[in-house]
Amino acid sequence: MSIDKEFHAAHQDLNAFVDAFEKHVKEYGEPKHGQLMVLTQDIKKDAQNISTGMISTSDAVDIQSGKITPVGKAPDPKPLLARGLTRIQDAAKSLAVNLADAGKQVRSMVKDKVNGADQVAKAWDNVLDATSHYMTMGMKRLTGLAHGRDPKDRYALGFASGHLQSAQDIALDQRKRGILQTLKHPGLGEFVLQDAKRLGMIAESKPVHRGTVQNVIGLEAILKNAKGQLLALPVTPDFKFKAGDNLVMKDRGDGFYSGKRQMVERGMER
Repeated sequence: MSIDKEFHAAHQDLNAFVDAFEKHVKEYGEPKHGQLMVLTQDIKKDAQNISTGMISTSDAVDIQSGKITPVGKAPDPKPLLARGLTRIQDAAKSLAVNLADAGKQVRSMVKDKVNGADQVAKAWDNVLDATSHYMTMGMKRLTGLAHGRDPKDRYALGFASGHLQSAQDIALDQRKRGILQTLKHPGLGEFVLQDAKRLGMIAESKPVHRGTVQNVIGLEAILKNAKGQLLALPVTPDFKFKAGDNLVMKDRGDGFYSGKRQMVERGMER
């Protein structure tokens, strides 16, 4: 599949996940004074504007290269390119703001333990993952279009790509914020632990750790140290500590860690 087709497929996937998220919001509601229904439509508009801008950008590059010959008088490709890239940039900036706003409202629902908040949060995670993938495909598409262009055009294409990167950064940040919140939830932590590992949120294990227990998920104690790093340390079934306990965790040498309450500054990590 070409990058162009992958880009459009990623756009369709994002729309499908936004629709699914919207369905959950309709079913379970939204936080007081929330605007999730409005934000879902805004996110879809932003995604569409990125796609429309990409079409204009691609057409401009194809006209410049002679790949396509317009019927009648050919439009000046330079203004067409500028309009396409501006549309991408503006949409990416708007998307970043809307993702941050929606993410904050979803976390508010989880915090307030709104009925169905877990379902809404999972659907929102899918939107964020799909957004990140869509931005990746968009950046790849712009990179492909930059090949063979003059330095000025390459700079403009790279600048637009930077806006897509910024939107992706926001999507990943919102994803991580949601994971940090959900990891503490007694019934939901297990569903996001693998996501935390996949996104590189879990620090490397050392022989000794100091930190605060966030949750105990299966046979893994999730701690946060003073640096804000998350740790997933294997423990035995008789591990007796719980969320909020400040511990010194030591590797026992058999693949598991043992814990002892620490009497030093909260969360201190060597």
